[in-house]
Amino acid sequence: MSTTKAKTSSAPATTSTPAAATVPFELTATNRSTVPGAQYFSVYPPALKSPPVSSQTLTALVSGPTEQGDTTTLTWNGGSGALALFALIGGTSPDAAVRKPVALGDTVTVAWVNGAFTITAAVGGGPVDAIKVTFASGMPANGHIGLVVGPASILVPIPAGLMGLTLEPDLSPTVSVVFGTPFQLPQPDQSDVSERATITFEQDAATNASLTASAQIELGLENQIVQG
Repeated sequence: MSTTKAKTSSAPATTSTPAAATVPFELTATNRSTVPGAQYFSVYPPALKSPPVSSQTLTALVSGPTEQGDTTTLTWNGGSGALALFALIGGTSPDAAVRKPVALGDTVTVAWVNGAFTITAAVGGGPVDAIKVTFASGMPANGHIGLVVGPASILVPIPAGLMGLTLEPDLSPTVSVVFGTPFQLPQPDQSDVSERATITFEQDAATNASLTASAQIELGLENQIVQG
């Protein structure tokens, strides 16, 4: 995989506004594992409904280090109002990529200009539940599109021949979590992790005026993630 770094920029955005308010998410995680030393919770978004899962790389939001008995809280914004798109060269970290807010139904054009990606979004033209992405000529080799969905981004290669992409996010209030060595790019090295667990969030309008979607999990003595 190429390790060439590229600048990423977004064209001025005046035509695309997220169609819905963002939803704050809060995950409280407690380490009651028998594993000694610092361990981590890695939180993954649901895979995109399209394109096929086999062409997607799911990244993760990673907690700080936790020792036995520690509790940590991870927060992020989710929902259709928090979607954002970026482009990068494969092998580079998405952390520094400039995010472009996008909304369901948008049409997005990605170009490569003077050694940097530009992203222009326009309202409409795409499927109601997805984002349509088109590409200008001259894309660099090994380019990727990233869509931020909930806690982290999902990377999809720019197709050969620059055929368009339809990115359909799964906006269900769920994530998947593993515990152990932290997720990292460009080469994930999670050699010692728990079984992946799917976590479902709830919003309680009666007790939470901000409508935060919350969930609690524990890593038990048998090193399995259990939702409280």
